[in-house]
Amino acid sequence: SGDHLSTEVLHMQADSAMEQGKLTQCSFCGRKFLCARLEKHMSICSKSQGSQRKVFDSRKARVRGTELEQYQQWKSSEEPENKPPRKNNWKQKHEVLIQTLRQARQIQQVLSKGGKASALLPLPPIENPDYVPCPYCKRRFAPQVAERHIPKCKYIKSRTLPPLQRR
Repeated sequence: SGDHLSTEVLHMQADSAMEQGKLTQCSFCGRKFLCARLEKHMSICSKSQGSQRKVFDSRKARVRGTELEQYQQWKSSEEPENKPPRKNNWKQKHEVLIQTLRQARQIQQVLSKGGKASALLPLPPIENPDYVPCPYCKRRFAPQVAERHIPKCKYIKSRTLPPLQRR
């Protein structure tokens, strides 16, 4: 209860000090304190400002002493791949979304009036510029999927047809 009283008194002092402008600034962190509390704060603040704590990496702690540690050291010694930054085409995607929503709203209006949705013109196909076209089947794929698909498609398209068998 005595501790509670002292904090209450400190709050009252702080309010009156703010009105009178008696707060002084800590030279380490820049926060403002009552003159009576500033000395104690500065002794603590100087200790904490002097030493920066090292960031704890839980992954390294878990891996330490296992076979995975050797693998990570081997992997980190290799040069990291410099991948080109991906193009940010959010605006184009946003426009496509708005266009699709407008088309859907038009279809809903036609259907609510008793019309047929087939009377409206269909939207043109939307092509994602991030997709890679397959040179063999002309379909478009995401970059990682295209890496898997194109070699397979190459052999499927160039494969000769088996000879016809007679029964």
